[in-house]
Amino acid sequence: MMKQVFYVFLLSIAILFTSCYPKKKLTYIQEDESGLNLYENVRKPKTIQPQDYLYIKVFSLEPSVSEIFQSRNSNMGSDTKLLSYQVNESGVINFPFIGDIDVNNLTIQEAQIKIQDQLSKYLNNISVTVRFIGNKLTILGEVNSPGSYQYYDDKINVFEAIGLASGIGTYGDKSKVIVVREFKNQIKYHEIDLTSRKVAISEYYYLLPNDIVFVTPIHAKYRTYRDLSLYSTLLSTVSTFITVLYFITK
Repeated sequence: MMKQVFYVFLLSIAILFTSCYPKKKLTYIQEDESGLNLYENVRKPKTIQPQDYLYIKVFSLEPSVSEIFQSRNSNMGSDTKLLSYQVNESGVINFPFIGDIDVNNLTIQEAQIKIQDQLSKYLNNISVTVRFIGNKLTILGEVNSPGSYQYYDDKINVFEAIGLASGIGTYGDKSKVIVVREFKNQIKYHEIDLTSRKVAISEYYYLLPNDIVFVTPIHAKYRTYRDLSLYSTLLSTVSTFITVLYFITK
């Protein structure tokens, strides 16, 4: 009798530490029926929008001109926002010597040419470099290091973004990742599947500044928490039963 009860006790422990995780939701980029290995995603270059921050560097053969722009940067420390020009709600930046410049919906290359052309009216032998600065993404949910992250590339894909957050955690559902995007005062939610190779052709494969990426948990996480409570109660009951039975039969 005691031996049978002991086996029940061992079985309860085995159930407690056994959990079934849906592999299909935990593996990146799985094989699909099509067998394709090549997908095309032609993404237009990001254009400058209101609230963007632009880093603008002016180079000149004349030391006095270079000194003007270098002194501005040196007086502003290392804060990326202070080192940059913010695009206002109308898509305009205010630049020395020129004043207001409309850069709305221009690519970085187009803005660079426009600023250099207008600056050349006042200064000779100059060249201008423009790039985005202070681009930010927020990664939340079942990732190892949730938070807000800055990046400086013209574009970043969803896998690179999740890499900034040290990857998806144990309970993260790779088949259900939500991208939250604001555009023209509208908030749009879009679900992408990182287990599918077709994610490469999604319009949300490449992220935009200020996007929010939320990794949802798999249902097994909640089942585990629920079952742990249930199994703990069961284990306690079995242990008590064995103890009582031991003293009765002794």
